Amino acid sequence: MDSLTHLVLGAAIGEATLGKKIGRQAMLWGAIANTIPDFDVFAACCTTDAQQLLVHRGITHSFPFLIIMSPLLGWLLSKLYKNPDVGWKSWTCLFFLGLLTHILLDSLTAYGTGWFEPFSSYRVSFNTIFVADLFYTLPFLVCVLVALIAKNGSPKRIKWNKAGLIISSLYLVFTIVNKWHVHSEMHESLTEKNIQVTDFVTTPTPLNNFLWMAYAPDHTGYWFGYYSIFDKTNDVDYFHVNKNDSLLTPYSDLKSVKQLKQFSKGFYCMNKKDTNIVFNDIRFGQMGGWEKPDSVFVFSFVVGEGIDNSRALDRGKIKTSYSEAIASLINRIKGK
Repeated sequence: MDSLTHLVLGAAIGEATLGKKIGRQAMLWGAIANTIPDFDVFAACCTTDAQQLLVHRGITHSFPFLIIMSPLLGWLLSKLYKNPDVGWKSWTCLFFLGLLTHILLDSLTAYGTGWFEPFSSYRVSFNTIFVADLFYTLPFLVCVLVALIAKNGSPKRIKWNKAGLIISSLYLVFTIVNKWHVHSEMHESLTEKNIQVTDFVTTPTPLNNFLWMAYAPDHTGYWFGYYSIFDKTNDVDYFHVNKNDSLLTPYSDLKSVKQLKQFSKGFYCMNKKDTNIVFNDIRFGQMGGWEKPDSVFVFSFVVGEGIDNSRALDRGKIKTSYSEAIASLINRIKGK
């Protein structure tokens, strides 16, 4: 999830855990605890773009990291804060809950979370919520801000913080149930169209949980479709995109390309843009794919030209109007 969401969730957990004992500082330390796993982004200064994709949400998002760091950070804070009411166990509990909720929440997105690193490189992704969902974060943020302003230990503070935790948790339950419903509807539509595929994946589109994308690989590429829970029927308009894997053949032995394949879990397609070869991770969808099947993919890398078998992979850039993209998204969410 995005940084703001982790800060809000961490602050709420901090308040619920130690708010009565250390006041507003509990929110601060809770926010820090929930943000710690994302410190891996600082590795970007010494890694390539392709390497950073695998470093992020890697070992700092694993259960071994959680088990080791929680008591260690708890011990450190107990030494820094000489408070007889808040000892090592209390601080350890705060950091344990902060780190745990971070890696659990991230695993609900499509990006993939390395729960088992360094023992396994497998990335967990349940695809029930987008990496930034306004309907999860904004109500939660309002509740936590009201709690922050309220007097320490007051019923109002406790009430609003609890409300934020309950509302956000219920929304997560909704996303899980909603995925089950959407997956069933979209798969039924695919079956009725007699489209033969080898897999079927559903994932929400940006900023919401109402409009969903499905992608289903076959022997030559992928079938894509979009479905809003407000659509009058489940008759999804599927379209096909070729994988064009042959375009990647000249670069298949490069380490960076292998890293991109690993990160995408094999869900990628290739295309040409001018003289460049573009690697598209299809799991994050297209910018406006619900309107134009040939829309560019959100997550793409350009395999640049070079010499002596040297290739540089640069993140592709999406050139589109933000306001137009949001308007298109809202219009499609309304249903058809």
